[in-house]
Amino acid sequence: MVTQQLIMGIIRFLHDLFTVVWIGGLAFMVLTMFPSVKKVLGKNPQAQSLINAITRRHSIWVYISIAGLFITGLLLGKSSGDYLGFMRFGNFYSNLTAVKHIITFAMVLIALVRSILFRKKDIKRSPGQNKISMLLVIINFFLGLLILLLSSLIASI
Repeated sequence: MVTQQLIMGIIRFLHDLFTVVWIGGLAFMVLTMFPSVKKVLGKNPQAQSLINAITRRHSIWVYISIAGLFITGLLLGKSSGDYLGFMRFGNFYSNLTAVKHIITFAMVLIALVRSILFRKKDIKRSPGQNKISMLLVIINFFLGLLILLLSSLIASI
């Protein structure tokens, strides 16, 4: 019994760590990095190059976190007696979990689209493309906050 609790504790820790890396990274970018770079460097190619380098580096950790969240999420879901199955609605726990998964899929899709459209280092982006890229990060940040809220509600059940 103690071994099983220890294993579940480690799985929960990893799930929380992956969440912090992904959503915490989005919070850092939206709340600190974007405004600070704009204030210090203004709107110029050097500022955009810095933002691009940071977001490119962070995207590696995001993809690792997405994989980790998928694996740990499956393990955590199976450990709950209220879990009815993937994307199954039927009780409050499963309803919240399904909505959380839908939002997570939207975040993954946004991250992939952003990477495909804006990741190449050697291509100069227009100011409009930079705004779209930044807007996608901001949207994902707010979706991440919604996931944190849903996770808190799920944990309180």
